[in-house]
Amino acid sequence: MKIEKEIEEARKISYDEMLAKHPEFAGVISKKNWEHIGHSDKMTVGWLSKMWEQNARDNFDNGLWKKHGPLRKDCFGLGRNKAVVGIGAGASLKKNLHILKRIVLEDGRKDWKDRDFVFIASNHMYKPLLKEGIIPDFVILADASDVVKPQLLEDIPSNGQNTILIAGVHCSPKILKKWAKQGRSIRFYISASGEMEKTVRDHYKIDPKPYMALQGGNVINSAWSLGMMVLRSTVFMALGNDLSFPVDDDIEKRRTNYYADNDYSANIANKRDEAKSTKKWMGFELERTHIITSDVNKRYHIKVKQVGTTSSLWVYKTWLEANCIGSAFKHIPYHYYNCSEGGIAGVMCKDDSDEGLNDESNWFMLDDVCPRYHTRMFEDAITEFLRAKEAMKWGIHAVAPSAIISARAA
Repeated sequence: MKIEKEIEEARKISYDEMLAKHPEFAGVISKKNWEHIGHSDKMTVGWLSKMWEQNARDNFDNGLWKKHGPLRKDCFGLGRNKAVVGIGAGASLKKNLHILKRIVLEDGRKDWKDRDFVFIASNHMYKPLLKEGIIPDFVILADASDVVKPQLLEDIPSNGQNTILIAGVHCSPKILKKWAKQGRSIRFYISASGEMEKTVRDHYKIDPKPYMALQGGNVINSAWSLGMMVLRSTVFMALGNDLSFPVDDDIEKRRTNYYADNDYSANIANKRDEAKSTKKWMGFELERTHIITSDVNKRYHIKVKQVGTTSSLWVYKTWLEANCIGSAFKHIPYHYYNCSEGGIAGVMCKDDSDEGLNDESNWFMLDDVCPRYHTRMFEDAITEFLRAKEAMKWGIHAVAPSAIISARAA
């Protein structure tokens, strides 16, 4: 079945139908959580659909789609035999910034055919990364408003000239036109949410299905989806995908510590002050053991501690987990590495009642039930992937089986 067809099927499926196909959901993703994801998507579409549809019409009428085209146009298969690294803005990114810089510089010196990674930055981290000398291949945008203007258009260092913007056709025409006028390229995708399919089909008279993508709410989920669907990479490494913030009585400290670069201004400008949320979940921290072992699951002590989150961030987390367990990409032997070293992604609870949330024994990691999902330190994920590629090149099988599968599928 084609991915486009599977997306359509996944959008319609109920929890009971999903449970029948994927009994592994039982005890991991609850019916309440699954239905909350769908309800949240409907609410988001309800609030934003008019803006999205108007933006899409404008981006066709102003010639941006025609001039720059979809991501699939000339980037299809670009990630084969490579791992996609999605760079989010969560505070934990600071733990890996030095490693990321080293890998970007080393990999960037190679010819494209010899490269091992594709780097996709969130719009929030685009400018901070450039100032650190880290040049991403792509920056991805899902926000339809103009509030991202300072992040993408103002005081951009010259080393960012060749970074390609991956944007939803629903994104702000003002932002996209200015980006293009600055001499930079855009590649579009079409959101699989709401009426975007109908809008594009009716207004531009094209079949939108080949260009549609599951977004999953935030840009890192979208990067994972597009990495598989278009770039055809089957290994994804997520950095800074915390989906949470430290608990603190001082709201200004919560805002300051929300992002790796401490810049909360876009949230305030967008009237979306997530730091006000009182919702809590358990976040994880990784600590190396002192025991040398080939079992990657025994390399770390995993601690959990209470962190703050919001309903929307929690939806992004649950969307990711549900799709890793039983997704529209189930026929692809992919591997998802959560290298954030912090946050709530992959931190699961057997019982999400008030009593259960306060019972430490209820908490477990998604790795325990999902062989496609791996909680790793970034340098360990890099090593595992590169060893697997080398092993497949020389026909050696003395590496982790999961890594061999990743390299074979990539």
